[in-house]
Amino acid sequence: MSVELLQTLLFFLTGAFLVFLAITITRDNFSNRLNRVTGAMLLFAGLGPIFIALGKMVDISITSQASFEDSVTYGLHYIWEFFFPSLLLFSWIFPVDRLRDFRHPRLRYIIFVPQLLHVLIVLFFNDLIDFLGNIRIDTTTEGFSSLVLQPFAKVVSWLYLLVSYVRSFDTNIFGVVSTIYVLAAIYFLETGKRYVNNPRLLTQTKVVLWGTRAGLGLLLVAHLGPTFLPYSIPDTAKSVLMILAVAAGAGILIFATIRYQFLDVRLIFRQSFIYSITSAILVGLYVLLVVKSKQMLEPIFGEQAQVISYAFIILVLLFFQPINNWIDEFIRSLFIRTRTDHRNVIERFSRQVISLFDPVRLRNIIEETLKTTLLVEKVYFVLYDDHVSEYVMLQSEDNAKRVVVARDDLMLRGINLLDTPTYFHSLSDYAEGSTLATLLEERSTKLILPMKDADHLLGFVALTDKAAGYTYSSEDINLLGVLSNQMVTALTNARLYVESLERIRLQEEVTMARQIQLDLLPSRPPELKCARISAHSTPSRTVGGDFFDFVKIDENRIGIVIADASGKGMPAALMIAQTQAILRSEVCNGNAIDLVLRNMNQQIVDSSSAEKYVTLFYGELDTASGSFCYANAGHNYPILVKSDGQMQLLKSGGPVIGALPMMRYQSDSVQLDSDDVLFFFTDGLSEAMNEKEEEYTEDRIRKYVVEHRGDDPQTLIDGILKDVRSFDPTYPPKDDTTIIALKVNNGFQGYARQI
Repeated sequence: MSVELLQTLLFFLTGAFLVFLAITITRDNFSNRLNRVTGAMLLFAGLGPIFIALGKMVDISITSQASFEDSVTYGLHYIWEFFFPSLLLFSWIFPVDRLRDFRHPRLRYIIFVPQLLHVLIVLFFNDLIDFLGNIRIDTTTEGFSSLVLQPFAKVVSWLYLLVSYVRSFDTNIFGVVSTIYVLAAIYFLETGKRYVNNPRLLTQTKVVLWGTRAGLGLLLVAHLGPTFLPYSIPDTAKSVLMILAVAAGAGILIFATIRYQFLDVRLIFRQSFIYSITSAILVGLYVLLVVKSKQMLEPIFGEQAQVISYAFIILVLLFFQPINNWIDEFIRSLFIRTRTDHRNVIERFSRQVISLFDPVRLRNIIEETLKTTLLVEKVYFVLYDDHVSEYVMLQSEDNAKRVVVARDDLMLRGINLLDTPTYFHSLSDYAEGSTLATLLEERSTKLILPMKDADHLLGFVALTDKAAGYTYSSEDINLLGVLSNQMVTALTNARLYVESLERIRLQEEVTMARQIQLDLLPSRPPELKCARISAHSTPSRTVGGDFFDFVKIDENRIGIVIADASGKGMPAALMIAQTQAILRSEVCNGNAIDLVLRNMNQQIVDSSSAEKYVTLFYGELDTASGSFCYANAGHNYPILVKSDGQMQLLKSGGPVIGALPMMRYQSDSVQLDSDDVLFFFTDGLSEAMNEKEEEYTEDRIRKYVVEHRGDDPQTLIDGILKDVRSFDPTYPPKDDTTIIALKVNNGFQGYARQI
């Protein structure tokens, strides 16, 4: 193969390759202006090498006297110079659209006028010169006609000279114009980087800029070198430089397109592009091997070369498909399986969020993924906030305040009906009177990405336009749908994790409250000479609403209290703590029993709601005389069982503590004698319920205490608890259960030894 033929082939292949790339990019998203401009730029760049190749092919094949390069058809190759204004136009809209706010967008096409004049002059120079030369104007006439003809003759003369001069130096003149265009394009690309925040778009810009510098640098040397250099460049060297220039520029653009998804070209087009390249290379090599097989084998096998060549061709065909698959896989591994490949995006996103439970970091990863992968300019989150029980638009880089969205907002209802990513403009029916719609419009929302679990809308992500004028493709919508499902899973996991932490924290607080409550209860009953006392308390939860206490009033008196707060758990425990503090304060003030309860009632009424109340029994035992003064504030009647088996219920008092203001209470007293039993309990004991929903009842308690009045107080408590457990085996019990049992010894000659 001669050098001339090789040059022709390379020109043709590079030109055809650029045209193919231009068609691919334009077809991928024809509605996007950036794709159209880039496609036009590559198309014009490809026409140059193609026309040069055609010119060389015609010159080789024909032997006519007139060169093809002198023909009008060949002159069309100057159309490739439209590449330079196309490049300038490209730099105006990438990476940022500088023409977005330009008031007269059609004026941008003025930059094509110089190249258009060049093509017209080259194509129609001879006709134009003949036309101007044939204009004969008699300037010797006088009168009014001379005033018109003489200036017109000068214009024609100047125009003739101008066209002749331009045609003589057209390469230099339009070379300077093209150089200015190139420098301007590089300037706009460089300055455009300042406005880019998206890392992937910035990488695209840098790669494209380097490709522009490299390709156009070589092209300018080849095309304009003879104009500015003191020596001429040989045609062969000029051709090599042009091929390298086009190959370098196109190669880097292809690299940016495949590796960094330049122009946001869809995966299917990138794959088809790679298939075409690999198939073309492989087929070309195979054809070359087949054509040259006989020639290569003949020196070795002589006359048998023909037969061997057939076997060689069969062998080559057998290995064609495996080699094709290997090359395809190799190139895909280099270019397709990158950070921009959607399969890798999904895999990487899943790996990042599967073990991430911090909601803030999770939102940051989601935002980074959307901006890096899809080149989304801005991302806004609207999520359900458990603390305010409403949807909230979270803070963003351009909005520092959270905005609460009303639950009945019409736009929110419309979004709740979505299952897939949806364009915001399609929700216009829900925009009227919607505050949320106004917020989304102010943020230039383009796409709504709902996040729903099986039953509820967790929130949604609002996406603005993509950077650099890219548009959302069907691949993007599919990817967003998959990411949406993963976001729901991740957000649900994060939410459950936060709730579990909250539960652990609450459990720790409850455990601490339990310890505090245990510390408030007497560690053991007081030891008296006159009587033996035992107590028991089992909360139905970690903390309970029952309490009992023994308050030493003086050397001869001891207070006994048992109470039950309404409700269960922490609120009841807090109520009990408050009641105990007030009671101790009132008792220490030396107030009478009825006054103690009245003051307690008024303080609790003033500090809590009416549904918070306490049933309470308070009595004071005189350890010297055996007198027991008491008042019952709505509590279960304590049982006094005499040694002979007679029973008395301690009823005197008043209503429950904390329900009504200004209540008055009556106190009463009983006399305790030897072997008398006082039995105090809460409703957890009497209202224990078996599987037939039958209550244990106070009558059964009274009967048991009477029958076992001879037992030791602790034995009496253990026995009745055992009987209740046999009746209702539920443990812990359904309600707090507290019991105090007091049994008088042989008289009241002693005093309290220790409390």
